[in-house]
Amino acid sequence: MNALAVPPVLAAGIMDLNPGLTLWTAITFLLLILVLSKYAFGPIVRMLDERERTIRDAIDQARKEREEAERLLAQQKDSLVKAQREASELAKRSQQEMEAFRQQLTAQARKEADDLVVTARKTIEEERAKAVARRMRTGQVDINGAAFNTEAPFGGYKQSGNTRERGRWGLEEFLETKSIQLPG
Repeated sequence: MNALAVPPVLAAGIMDLNPGLTLWTAITFLLLILVLSKYAFGPIVRMLDERERTIRDAIDQARKEREEAERLLAQQKDSLVKAQREASELAKRSQQEMEAFRQQLTAQARKEADDLVVTARKTIEEERAKAVARRMRTGQVDINGAAFNTEAPFGGYKQSGNTRERGRWGLEEFLETKSIQLPG
């Protein structure tokens, strides 16, 4: 007969409905759903729940860490403001201390300069008085009310005579000088 005849099942198209195949496909599908629900869906759901819990915990932990970081940042900002304020106060205090120190040094330098000027004037006045006293033809001169020195020789010039009392000069008047030469 016909050698190229195709069996009827294989000749069916995609749109053709085969009740036996549909029944066995539905049974296989239901069996697959039962097996998956008994053995696979539980672990898959548990794994998804665990993953969801892990993600939720990670988000909560990240939120806590962010809040901690914000708290630490606020503390750092407060510390920075405090440090800047302290640095400003230290700089201000240091500047005030330096100003006080400068004023103290200036006052001390002025005082030392004034003392040096007074000492120099006094020295100049004494030297001038000594120079005048050296030119005077008198035996004793008191400068600016100096106390009388009992150890100093006493005596005069001109009409008072050229004698001296006290000290080595007073004794030399009573001594006679003699030269003795010995053969060499």
